[in-house]
Amino acid sequence: MNRLLPVLVTAAAGLAGSSAYAQSIACGETYTIQRGDYLSTIAQRAYGDLGSFNLIYSANVDVIGPNPGAIKVGDELVIPCLDGDLGESQSNASIIRDVETTEQLPGPSGDRPIRVLTATGWAPFMDEDQEQGGLLTEIINLALENADGKPAYQIDFINDDGAHLQPLITDHAYDISIGWSQPNCEIMDKLEDESKFRCNNLLFSDAMYEEVLGYYSPASDAPMTDHQELVGKRICRAEAYTLAPLEEVELVEPTITIVRAPTSADCMNFLLEGKADVALVAIDVATGRISELGAGDQIQIHDPLTYVDVLHAVIAQTHPRAEEILAEVNSGLANIKASGLWFETVRRHMTAFRALSQ
Repeated sequence: MNRLLPVLVTAAAGLAGSSAYAQSIACGETYTIQRGDYLSTIAQRAYGDLGSFNLIYSANVDVIGPNPGAIKVGDELVIPCLDGDLGESQSNASIIRDVETTEQLPGPSGDRPIRVLTATGWAPFMDEDQEQGGLLTEIINLALENADGKPAYQIDFINDDGAHLQPLITDHAYDISIGWSQPNCEIMDKLEDESKFRCNNLLFSDAMYEEVLGYYSPASDAPMTDHQELVGKRICRAEAYTLAPLEEVELVEPTITIVRAPTSADCMNFLLEGKADVALVAIDVATGRISELGAGDQIQIHDPLTYVDVLHAVIAQTHPRAEEILAEVNSGLANIKASGLWFETVRRHMTAFRALSQ
């Protein structure tokens, strides 16, 4: 169920003072994984904080595989540099608009531009205040710009998140919405209603981005190595965020208690205030809030529980152009990944976000 890989690296408290942990790691080179390593400790040694965990994973996803909490001794990882020339965006920001949900929208047709939904308030992924509207907004912009069929398209910020899937996507007012995770639809009987809705009503693109989620708890807790150790815990997730990562490991109510916070970052506050026992939060977001709170010695991450939440573009299964539009999105994603443009974009956004969080 945990999708663990063979020959796993194991953590041991006695290794904390070993040379493997004491030595820094140079960027721009390869690093050979040693016993006792986790991606978080590698990020700490390479960059001075574990917030760049995600960047190391993105650069090495083909080597690491689907479980960043289970890296293999002897594998070699590329350690990207965060300084130097990060380049400039290659996407056309003029294609992005700010739209009210009350605007009259045409129905789907063969000559209508592909209409893409994005939203704000989810830095560094989708946010009006960030360059190019955030990482995912820029990725979909680049993907469609570089798609094989060179389709016409437009990207709209509609900041009524609750309306994105229903009615805007299901009624075909918009074609694509971005930043959605795909539940494991093979365990339908274990899924909550939200996840069942996605399985039954949406089609998913290839991966836009693999977001690494961490399980966090107070530093006074014993280290956890198995998801079943979370049974009986109050687990914090942001309002409206998917429970798919928990469902995947059979952690559903009443086995656990879900505590909802206004934002993902607020789950870190909930830990310190005793409102939750565990927080399931994107590592980038968690690291930023922990830094803001000066709580680095009060909160710990449980590396073996780490989960990769693959973010997709989605389209309604009933959309008359679903296959055509998904093919364009997928061809564009493949093209920007093959050219290196995808990783350049990820590095630029994640480096900028890291700088703001320090």
